[in-house]
Amino acid sequence: MNISRTIRTPALLIAVVALLLAGLTLPAQAATRTGAVKGVVTLDGKPVKGVKVELRWMGADSFSGPSLGVDTTNSKGAYSFSKFPIEDKNDEDLGGKAVIVTDPSGRIVATSRKFSDRAGKTSTRNVSVKRAASITGVVKRSDGRATTRLRTEVSGPDVYLDQKYSFGEVYDTSVPIAKDGSFTLKGLPAGDYDLQFVDDGKTYFDQCYDNLPRTTSRCGGTSISVTAGQNVTLNPQTLTTTGRRISGTVTDTSGRPIRNARVRTVKQDQQRRLGAQTSRSGAYTLGPATDGTYRLEVDASKLWAASSPSTVYDVTGQDVSGIQIKLKSRAHIDARLTPGRGTATVAVDIFRTATRSKPSGSVTIRWGTVSRTTDVTKGRATVKLSGLPKGSRTITVSYSGTSSTAATTKTFRTVVK
Repeated sequence: MNISRTIRTPALLIAVVALLLAGLTLPAQAATRTGAVKGVVTLDGKPVKGVKVELRWMGADSFSGPSLGVDTTNSKGAYSFSKFPIEDKNDEDLGGKAVIVTDPSGRIVATSRKFSDRAGKTSTRNVSVKRAASITGVVKRSDGRATTRLRTEVSGPDVYLDQKYSFGEVYDTSVPIAKDGSFTLKGLPAGDYDLQFVDDGKTYFDQCYDNLPRTTSRCGGTSISVTAGQNVTLNPQTLTTTGRRISGTVTDTSGRPIRNARVRTVKQDQQRRLGAQTSRSGAYTLGPATDGTYRLEVDASKLWAASSPSTVYDVTGQDVSGIQIKLKSRAHIDARLTPGRGTATVAVDIFRTATRSKPSGSVTIRWGTVSRTTDVTKGRATVKLSGLPKGSRTITVSYSGTSSTAATTKTFRTVVK
């Protein structure tokens, strides 16, 4: 006896079987687009071993984003990068990639080479570099103290990692001076250089090479000329011209330090303006200053009200220290205006921007000659102005401030019925 059975197969299973029988597979998820680049770094036609090659995005006017990788050339001068992401073609802020070639030992002049992404393929970008020069020297202080707060500033040929768009200096323009007074400027392209020596301790005035004081914004000292690959040793230098210093701290009214506040002297007569930024402890030092009198002003973040220059400090023949500048918090005013027939009720809410706390004080609400003043309690006050003409009116809210909160004024508009 023959027995037959009917098997019902789900439609999806039938479709899958059909694809398999046809030698097909289901679509796979799209793979991430990646690229690769390789090349050889040469100097005078010979491979250069041990130079640093970094892969970076290229932006509209700078190298953009984080480093995509770092390699060091081998004995054949070769480097390579692979499996790095390809940017979205719709991203207008990116314009391909570049390899940046530098040498910590200063044998070559740093440079870069741009290349276009090729998804799934390897680009080749060989780099021919130029031999670099160096300048070495020694700088001392005339008082014999350590030179760790000194640095050398250098200006010379305008050579950039990307010459087309003029960004990325190929050499350091500010180099610290070691404890023994020595310094080395390396990786320099051939050309003429002007040097000045700066005391970040604010005792000595800037000095140009060769032992000449700086008289303008740019050093007028002796220029140093170097050719490709040349090493120049300078005459020893000694900083001799001292000035006065003004120092102290910037805090809030309770004595807590304010970091990164900008302290400046108010320019008087022909004196150059001095400036400094406060440290984590709120400390600052201004100088070197010529003999005379100075006023100070301070700008901090948007949280703190700027100080007004009032006290005069005389540094004739002496330094001035221990100046404590206390800043008040700025105040922020919000107001809810409810218009009526010939009236406007103003509900004010005030807080200190530095701490978000609610201050006391008083507030004056004014339109024209109509005004009322009332106390502020925990940042709040309500005032009703009467006798206002019909129409759109500008209401002025003036907060008196306190010993720890700066006064401020803000205007609001309402339509009186």
